Amino acid sequence: MYENLEPVTVNQSSTSYFSEPEAELDPSLFEGEHLKANVRDWVLDTVHDFLDGKYTGSGDWARVWIAGSGISYQWSADRDPGDLDVMLGINYVRFRHANPGYAGLSDMEIARMLNVDMFSDLYPQIDGVSFGRTRFEITVYANMGVTAEPTGILTINPYAAYDLTSDRWAVMPQRHPTHHIHPSWDQTVEMDRMRGEHIIGHYGKALEQITGAQNDAHRTNAVGYLKNALDAASGLYDEIHAGRKAAFNEFGHGYADFHNYRWQSGKRTGVIQAMKRLKDYQSAAQSATEMETYGMELPDHETLIRRAGTYYGNY
Repeated sequence: MYENLEPVTVNQSSTSYFSEPEAELDPSLFEGEHLKANVRDWVLDTVHDFLDGKYTGSGDWARVWIAGSGISYQWSADRDPGDLDVMLGINYVRFRHANPGYAGLSDMEIARMLNVDMFSDLYPQIDGVSFGRTRFEITVYANMGVTAEPTGILTINPYAAYDLTSDRWAVMPQRHPTHHIHPSWDQTVEMDRMRGEHIIGHYGKALEQITGAQNDAHRTNAVGYLKNALDAASGLYDEIHAGRKAAFNEFGHGYADFHNYRWQSGKRTGVIQAMKRLKDYQSAAQSATEMETYGMELPDHETLIRRAGTYYGNY
């Protein structure tokens, strides 16, 4: 399985976070400061149709926002595709009332269940949707800390959020956002870049050793080195990503948070993209090993808990 892996490099990329703001919001999405009706209708219909295909009554327990750089004044950088984040706020009491089979699940387990469903079944349907002349990468996510109240989105400190359910701004974007940068922040970013380059170097060397292995012992050692590199890449990605998530919760500082700066800087240096690719290789290798050993992909811990809670809720 490892012979099919490809070399990975760290390549610099432009990000909207460091771009100059435009004079207007994205005309593919907005007329002035108001979201276009066809955009709002498509997102709402797509989300609710999907949720109602698996559950019941999403219009009563889910509120829908769009957020992120795509609806800020810094929308024009790195436009292929554009970025559109769709956030869900859930009323968990109403969800359980409408879907009694899931009464045994906690709020967190319900949010995770929704996200697993959307990642596996909804994303493939909406990958690369176009509005006007612009193609968008659309992600849909239910954040456990966001309720279905009109102010629910405020708990994650978004720098821009449009309430599709109410058709109005929840958080207006700033035209000239300020980057609160400290010298120590860039020191951390440089350390991340160096760690990423170091991991990529070990990964590339391990690939060469696997290809050139003369016997089983050499190949086994090379595979071990490769696994260590994939583990390190996954760890670095998860560390930076977890910090970014923490930046947008009730205890973080949102757009101006150090952890958001670290994430955005990692995208600019290319470390984030490279580590994510290696993390995906790690996941694919694990799935292939499980299929070879057990004839199926083993459910993770969270899936087993959800199954137990669903079983409990039906009895």
